[in-house]
Amino acid sequence: MGLKEVLIELNNLKTTGIIQDYAIGGGYAVMFYDIQMSTYDLDVLVILPTENDYHRLYDYFRMKGAKIENVYIFIEDMPVQFLPNYISPLFNCAIEEANRVEFGGVYSRVVTIEYLVILLLTSFRLKDKIRIQSLLDKVDKDLLLSLIQRFDNDENSLYKRYKEVLAGS
Repeated sequence: MGLKEVLIELNNLKTTGIIQDYAIGGGYAVMFYDIQMSTYDLDVLVILPTENDYHRLYDYFRMKGAKIENVYIFIEDMPVQFLPNYISPLFNCAIEEANRVEFGGVYSRVVTIEYLVILLLTSFRLKDKIRIQSLLDKVDKDLLLSLIQRFDNDENSLYKRYKEVLAGS
């Protein structure tokens, strides 16, 4: 059991209406763009019908007998962290513009590389900085700068972080 089964379950969540849509982000998205990184979990950005549906998502997996630890729901043996769209408007756009991909005969969606960099700039842990540096050669820099301007806050922290990563390259 592995990623294919998790993708099937994600698609089932969409079919049943528990989530409206989703896209894979985090370490698995980095690996999708041919950059080998290790990751513990699968990060899934989800659009939920309402904020209350986040509890419905957990209830669904509890009823199935899934193991739940902290923020992780274990689908098969894989820890999955669901990141709901109401956290940030960035999540909605990243999901809406995600790439459709196929893995083992199962279709899924992965955030675009530019949105992935923006998401990594948002969390900005050491491992995120390393991942951003690995991705920069593959991004459309004009599109990335446009997205940074679109989603940056009043302190321009995304732009400052982006410049910090460039300085470290």
